Amino acid sequence: MTLLSERPPATAVPRAARSPRRRRRGRLALAVLILVGVVALLGPLFAPHAVTDAVDIPYAPGSAEAPLGTDRLGSDVVSRVLSGGRSLLLTSLAVTGAVCVLGALLGMLAAWRRGWTDTLVLRLADVLLGLPAFLLLSVVVVATGRGTAGVALASGLVLLPESVRVVRAATLRILAQDYVEVAVARGERTVSVLGREVLPNLLPVLAADAGVRFLGAVTVVATAAFLGYGAQPPAADWGLMVLENRDGLTLQPLAVLVPAALLLVLLLSVNLLLDAAFPGPQQPAARPRPEPVTTVDSEAPGTPGSLLSVRGLSVESDDGHRVLEDVDLDLAPGELLAVVGESGSGKTTLALAALGHTGPGLRPTGGDVRLDGHRLLRLDERRLRRVRAAMCGYVAQDPRTALAPHLRVDAQIGEVLRARGVPKERWAERAERALLLAGLDRPHEVVHRRPHQLSGGQRQRVALAVALSVEPRLLVLDEPTSALDTVTSAAFLADLTRMRRETGAAVLLVSHDLGQVAGVADRVAVMDGGRIVELGPAEAVLAEPASERGRALVAAARPVVPASAADHEERTGDDALLRASELSLVRGERVLDGVSFALDPGDCLSVVGPSGCGKTTLLRCLAGLDAPTNGGIRLHGEALARHVRDRDPGQRRRVQLVPQDPYASLNPRHTVAAIVGRPLAFRPDIPAERQPAEVERLLAQVGLDPELGGRLPGALSGGQRQRVALARALAADPEVLLCDEVTSALDPSVATAVTELIARLRTELGLAVVMVTHDLSVAARLGGRVAVLHDGRIRETGPASRVLSRPEHDITRALVAALPHPARAAGEDGTR
Repeated sequence: MTLLSERPPATAVPRAARSPRRRRRGRLALAVLILVGVVALLGPLFAPHAVTDAVDIPYAPGSAEAPLGTDRLGSDVVSRVLSGGRSLLLTSLAVTGAVCVLGALLGMLAAWRRGWTDTLVLRLADVLLGLPAFLLLSVVVVATGRGTAGVALASGLVLLPESVRVVRAATLRILAQDYVEVAVARGERTVSVLGREVLPNLLPVLAADAGVRFLGAVTVVATAAFLGYGAQPPAADWGLMVLENRDGLTLQPLAVLVPAALLLVLLLSVNLLLDAAFPGPQQPAARPRPEPVTTVDSEAPGTPGSLLSVRGLSVESDDGHRVLEDVDLDLAPGELLAVVGESGSGKTTLALAALGHTGPGLRPTGGDVRLDGHRLLRLDERRLRRVRAAMCGYVAQDPRTALAPHLRVDAQIGEVLRARGVPKERWAERAERALLLAGLDRPHEVVHRRPHQLSGGQRQRVALAVALSVEPRLLVLDEPTSALDTVTSAAFLADLTRMRRETGAAVLLVSHDLGQVAGVADRVAVMDGGRIVELGPAEAVLAEPASERGRALVAAARPVVPASAADHEERTGDDALLRASELSLVRGERVLDGVSFALDPGDCLSVVGPSGCGKTTLLRCLAGLDAPTNGGIRLHGEALARHVRDRDPGQRRRVQLVPQDPYASLNPRHTVAAIVGRPLAFRPDIPAERQPAEVERLLAQVGLDPELGGRLPGALSGGQRQRVALARALAADPEVLLCDEVTSALDPSVATAVTELIARLRTELGLAVVMVTHDLSVAARLGGRVAVLHDGRIRETGPASRVLSRPEHDITRALVAALPHPARAAGEDGTR
């Protein structure tokens, strides 16, 4: 089955929409920089006189022999200016190159090795950073002697520490990506991981850092020359010219101003070029408010009693792609409206438009958005911020990034209250009330924690509490349950229902899972292709969906009853393909506690449980990325080393990992063919000339058109990326497939297709599959066995058909009970 029909990532938001003015500045800066560089490097060839020739009296005015006059030695200023930039420029380039290479090596090494290596590198950098640059320059020059060599060394020591820190920080961010961990689990050498996976993604950072270091090098080298540390008389040097001729500034200002101007132009042109090539976060450009479309009476106030009213709203990207098209919507006080649809349907754009905002590269082209009578799209930025501050709360999708990682919970809430002008003496009261409303029963404990000390569900509730602390009348939630397990998700939605009843806030809830949100929503809006294709009461949409997209979402929301055909009890023999025995891992507290199971070829074990129970840690231990404290893992009866680097190549090849996030599991700098083909390099049975054909076969095996091999991951949809990750794992010819929440970031229909693909591969290839998931419907579709993990221990295990239909442990019963049931939500059981 080919998924070419999956919608690729929306091109509606360009990556760095650079304005024409910025591009013009960049081209001008490049032209000026080239001109100054030519003057500096080739100038000595065109100097009319030798730099030591005295052509006139000192500080003489301009003449035929010396158009710009002479300096303090009577030498021609033009000749000395043309000859004075080469040493400066070449020294600065050499220093920049050395600093960038050494900084990249030390920064990557510190990030990769961690431990004492990281500590040693950082402490040395801190020592150099703690020394004043002038003092360091003076000490080095005194030790090495005046001249270019000493200045170059001193400049490198001044610039190196910051370069090391920049590279280290960027490398740590890249090393956290799933595609790096897959390479490590595959057994790639350190040089290969850093060279293939890290360095290509580090190049933009290195390029920007090189520009900054070059600016610093020019500044330090020129300053050293001005101080008399660098080039010595009678050599020509722009910095030295400023030093030598400063006493004659009133007599012959050109001898000082011309070299100083060239230095200034050099620095400014590099600055402008860096600004054009590496723009920072884009601020929304001031734009005229759009005129309403002709079919909409924008002066109409909308439905009487509506808090939010959207009429004829259309949003386009800069390239003309229509993201929203003629959207009409009303939201009453105290109402919860769920906006559902697949990725790319326009849900998030609509949610942001309800706050008067459009993302980078997007612009409203028609329609009107009214919030309590305020026409948001017509307000200037200051008035729009005031309206939002007074009336709105927003909770972003990912609980991992919705909170500032360095701030405690009370500080997170305090920042928002300060911006709203709430007196500080009321902050504690407002924070406690908001945390209680968000479902956190012990706010006095939570307020002193940072985000990394909270579970996923707690982080999502804290993000909600931050929004609730300002007592909003409109609350916008973007996919608040996508990263949560069924129990946590159900509890969050229950708390949301209670909260809106207590506060009377209107809630706009964005989701791709109709089954989850229908039970709490008053009305449901189904979006497809930027339009609302269906809008009505939740019961009506669930019972009799009128649109094709609505019917597809309802079908995806129906609970799956597992079949028992492929289910069987766990083997207890010693000849199992994969066996884990009493695995335990302690990190301050016990994360895994005596986990044991066995798998045969073609078996499937779905590991389920609430967030924080140890599911992903178990998978990482099997992959060799985390080392268990106790216990053992055997493959074909042979013991596997605890760390993947200590396993032999055959063992690493036979156990393959498929990470959770399809957007982080593929290296964005490599093509699909390169990603899938890399594991083939470790297979002696596939010679190099056969590898392209094998890549095409693997792509077809996972339901992708082989023509996608030439694309970068950014041109693929989430489902396509996840299939590429599966193809990459299959390229190693594995016997065990470790899947970590591979459907959590996908739309229901795409998640179903990927689950069915894994089930088919399991049957056709005889793969043993360990599937970590919080979605019990995935376990039901895969069949096999289910292990319920809680607090690091397996509380219940058995065939999927039995565990999911007749759960025995309290944790299992809670997980099954939390499954969304569209029939119940539609009122078929007589309750609502």
